[in-house]
Amino acid sequence: MELAIGKAGDRDITVDAQEVVTGRTCIIAQSGAGKSWGIAVLCEQLLQARIGFCLIDTEGEYFSLKDRFSLIWIGSGESCDAEIGKTDIREVMHDAIRSRTAVIFDVSEAEDMRDEVAKLAEILYDLESRLKQPFLLIVEEADKFIPQIGVSIKKIEEISRRGRKRGLGLMVATQRPSLVAKNVLSQCNSQIIGKLSIENDLKAVSLFFSSRKEVEELAELEPGEFFVMGGLSREKVKMKFRERVTKHRGVTPRLVPAPPVPAPESPAAPPEEEEEEDPPAAGDAVIPVLLREEALDIAKGKRKRRFRILEPEERIVSGERVYRPLLAVEVRYLGGFIRKTTKTASFVLDACTGCIVELDRGMKVRPGFSELLGLDEAAVKIVAGLANGGSTVAEIEADTHLPPGVVKKAVKQLSEAKLITEVKTMGSAVVYVPLLTEEIPGLHTLRRGEDLPMEPLREVPLEAKVMESSLRTILKGLEPTAEIVGLETIYYPVYEIWFASEHGERSIVLDGISGKELPLPVS
Repeated sequence: MELAIGKAGDRDITVDAQEVVTGRTCIIAQSGAGKSWGIAVLCEQLLQARIGFCLIDTEGEYFSLKDRFSLIWIGSGESCDAEIGKTDIREVMHDAIRSRTAVIFDVSEAEDMRDEVAKLAEILYDLESRLKQPFLLIVEEADKFIPQIGVSIKKIEEISRRGRKRGLGLMVATQRPSLVAKNVLSQCNSQIIGKLSIENDLKAVSLFFSSRKEVEELAELEPGEFFVMGGLSREKVKMKFRERVTKHRGVTPRLVPAPPVPAPESPAAPPEEEEEEDPPAAGDAVIPVLLREEALDIAKGKRKRRFRILEPEERIVSGERVYRPLLAVEVRYLGGFIRKTTKTASFVLDACTGCIVELDRGMKVRPGFSELLGLDEAAVKIVAGLANGGSTVAEIEADTHLPPGVVKKAVKQLSEAKLITEVKTMGSAVVYVPLLTEEIPGLHTLRRGEDLPMEPLREVPLEAKVMESSLRTILKGLEPTAEIVGLETIYYPVYEIWFASEHGERSIVLDGISGKELPLPVS
């Protein structure tokens, strides 16, 4: 699994999720160079991939991740999900590891943050010694907890040495690498390093570079530029972190000019209160009917247990409303058996999976184009036209009127996608048989359904996976005359529910209108 974290020019930079989660990584950059932004980008990618981690937040700047993602925020105050000093941290972390849930461990208001972090490290190491499930510990401001001079939290040092075999990864972040315990930094086989200008800090990271000249490049980096090296990349690459999907709360407050002071003889009138503007709408969304509490009540009835008496039911570990992007599509094409006439098809597509959906007092999911995503036009045409009993290459060429070279390339693509299989007949002829799990719908069978009440979307929706270009490729492969004449993105409310038990975790999606379970994967 790859995590897309940034760009080098026009090239996407990805890192191996396994290496990030179970390896040893350091993120180093001076104040203002984009370290916190980069950590948040990594956290967003981990959250989207449903990979568990625990981030030690010393400044209370990462709670904005909760605006978009389902996670546990442990901190101080009534707004937290669990309060330090009043919650069984061992139980919370046990459930988080088992359910692959992210945790923000906010110690910004703790009376003794070092003491709380030491307890957390001890708990994580002990739990992972038994559970051995991939989980990442991210230590922000590492110099506060594992200093080069002074009392270091020994359990974090032990995690750096022995955590990998337990599945417990470590990511340490700091502005001052010269102040971090060298025995921990030396364990980091992956590095993400940004701008540094203090001589002692440049010396501290020199063990990761082959020459002094390379180290000196760090002082010339622009804010946001980082070198990615070690186990995360085959070669040293300079990149910029990608845009965030959540708001950055670690921005330095900006100094703005003060308004002019009114003259003494002209007392200023009381300033008018400005109305707070709503954030700009991202599009239209179907108005949800189901409240979160109602969705959780429905989910309680869907808990399972293997043995009716001997084992407790599953636990609901999270349940949040999200908005799925839907594409409302209008297509024109030539149809008819005897006389070809212009026909119109209107339908709605789930932009996360490619499934067809019908809207009518809720969402109904139908077979769609999900298996065709990523194929080129020729491959779509071939797999859609293959007989159930299979076809030879010669028959495919005759049926599709495609050149031999194009057919050969498309057959290879379909074979790699496991959408066809090769069977040899009695006469040693090779026949290609389709392996599609669902029937591809004909354009004439598609229906949009009813129009549901809408309102402007005020939340961050799920990311669309189906783009107009990929949809056009599929439609052209199914019907060469098809043209998209209308395309609109709307957003549909659903509840993503996660269950956990001693045997692992599972998830369901509940319709935000009808409350029915939908055959869709969670984000």
